Amino acid sequence: MSKLVVVISFVLFITAFGFALGSESKRSKVTSVTIYRDGTFECFYRGKSSIAFAAVALLLLLVAQLIVTITTRCLCCARSAYKHGAVRTYAIVAFIISWVFFATAFSFLIVGAIENHKHLTKPKNVCAAELKSTVFALGAAFTFLTMLMSELYYILICKASISAAPPSVGLAEDV
Repeated sequence: MSKLVVVISFVLFITAFGFALGSESKRSKVTSVTIYRDGTFECFYRGKSSIAFAAVALLLLLVAQLIVTITTRCLCCARSAYKHGAVRTYAIVAFIISWVFFATAFSFLIVGAIENHKHLTKPKNVCAAELKSTVFALGAAFTFLTMLMSELYYILICKASISAAPPSVGLAEDV
């Protein structure tokens, strides 16, 4: 197992999580409404930075997930490199769950960015309801869950690797 892969992917996932939370805090919100004497009004929004935060979160999430997948040879490209057994089975389950969580996080972040953009481009005489706070928050939560499952997958698949050194038995020292 390469500690470098674990550290790099962990840092990328945590940074993606942070940017996803940043998207949540910067989502579009009505800052002011100006009502004119003739009955017309204008709505002013803030929140353009949430789209950039979501884009960075998406990119980091994708890179981290691909690093873990590519370094393990995608599990499907190197079936013979892994021992059969419970550890490999758990690794496969963690791999599948990590990709399901990845797709979910990616979807929430994309939908949040699109909806946020729609709010910012509405005509100023239409005050749309604010973007629900759960969209980016769920994207962040699933980013975190993706990290947990991807790291678990990487650790388990490395344990199931045929090239991994066998555990040492009976070499414990008395302290």
